[in-house]
Amino acid sequence: MHQGTGPTDHEGAATAGEARCPYSAGGALELHRGGELPWRRLRERHGGLVPVELEPGVPGWLLLGYKENLQVLRDQTYFSADPRPWGAAGVPVRSEALGLDGAGHQRLRAPIVDALARADTARLVPVVERAAVHLLGRVAAEGRADLVGGYAAPLPALVLNELFGLPDEYGRLLADVAERSWSTDPGEAASAEREAHGYFRGLVERKRREPGEDLAGHLLAHPNALTDEEAAQALALVWRSGHEPTTHLIGNSLLRLLEDPAVWTAYLGGTLTPEDFVDHVMWTDPPLRVMAGRYSAMDLRFAGAHIRRGEPLLFGLASAHADPSVSGGRDEAVSMAGNRSHLSWGAGAHRCPATAFSREVVRTALDLAVDRLRGMVLAVEPADLRWRPSLSVHGLEELPVWFTATGERAQRDEERPPDRGPARTWIRRRRRPAGQGARYQAPLAGPAREGAAAAEAVAAAPRPRRRAPQGAGARYQAPFAEKEAVPDPLDRLLADWRSRR
Repeated sequence: MHQGTGPTDHEGAATAGEARCPYSAGGALELHRGGELPWRRLRERHGGLVPVELEPGVPGWLLLGYKENLQVLRDQTYFSADPRPWGAAGVPVRSEALGLDGAGHQRLRAPIVDALARADTARLVPVVERAAVHLLGRVAAEGRADLVGGYAAPLPALVLNELFGLPDEYGRLLADVAERSWSTDPGEAASAEREAHGYFRGLVERKRREPGEDLAGHLLAHPNALTDEEAAQALALVWRSGHEPTTHLIGNSLLRLLEDPAVWTAYLGGTLTPEDFVDHVMWTDPPLRVMAGRYSAMDLRFAGAHIRRGEPLLFGLASAHADPSVSGGRDEAVSMAGNRSHLSWGAGAHRCPATAFSREVVRTALDLAVDRLRGMVLAVEPADLRWRPSLSVHGLEELPVWFTATGERAQRDEERPPDRGPARTWIRRRRRPAGQGARYQAPLAGPAREGAAAAEAVAAAPRPRRRAPQGAGARYQAPFAEKEAVPDPLDRLLADWRSRR
């Protein structure tokens, strides 16, 4: 089955991963060493799961089969999402909804679910369209673009920022933070993480002070009454868990259209709907290949292996989706289109609450890119595309394309001189009708002269002076010196970001 155009064949028999012998002396796969994994050979050798080392000396398991991944996703009796009871070494402890079970998980999850439900199709699609048209308009006259860095990557940040109820400039800040958080430079990634934390803490502080009818406002007003820290973590979770997968789902989908003429024809001809096409890409090129998973709640035997209490299990989505038990080895262009039993959105109690949200963003983004970038083709050979060096994320570093240039060169927001006023808008004004009678001026002659004289007399009469309103405190007294507005944390974050650009 097609697994994307990368530097190695994910399903091939000979890969770089096998060449470097990724197994430790104890027979565990050393995930901490990175690199591509030979999914098919791993399934043939180990079946449903394989022992791994998350870090040197930290054991765990990687789920390979579809049914094994699905069972662990659904089962809350034998497998826990909460790492704290097990003292899992080498695994970050999370205190938000993803890292809890039971009532604690439901208390933190419900505000996210209910807030996202307010962003229905009628409200979401116009927001996505505005952001997408803005980004596409910036490259429309160029005839070339990077559809990952210039489109798929900033789009989710701009959309979420508007749904959070903040001006667009904060969306550009959030998009920049997201891009730097993917950096391979640890210092750059750590700096971006601090800024992301500041963004969401500042967002909560502002929305507590200025509540609104937006996603952040609805989450804060939820009856579950999240604390400021819990609310900031919940909003950050929506961004963190949705931004990068959505970016690469858009990128991988556009690549699939560009490199496969049969899919392109089916998509443009309407025989392959955008919704079904998204499912097809989720099966063949999922944006997430490996995800942090669960912890064994007890010693047990599972999929032919002895798993000890507290050992972590990772979800191998790329392997599960290529499992012959569900894929049947089919490789037709639309073999899995419309099949929504893939695991990319999760399953069970922790299933992604933003599934419908993400589908609308991706569908709208694809439609607008295909519609506006006419004659779009890859600018490089597929083999020359650069993929992110990540075991977890399956996505492109960039997607360079050529297309038919249209429209005028759009001025970037950051290129607009700071002292320039708002852009002039030309409005067709109605012509004022010609004067007719005394409504517009005194008539020069005619039988109505007496009426005109009376009107002149009234005009010449002294008008009574309007009484000044009585004093009502400081409103009519000399104003006191106004206190200078103190910038809130979001303002300071934005100012600091501007100064470093």
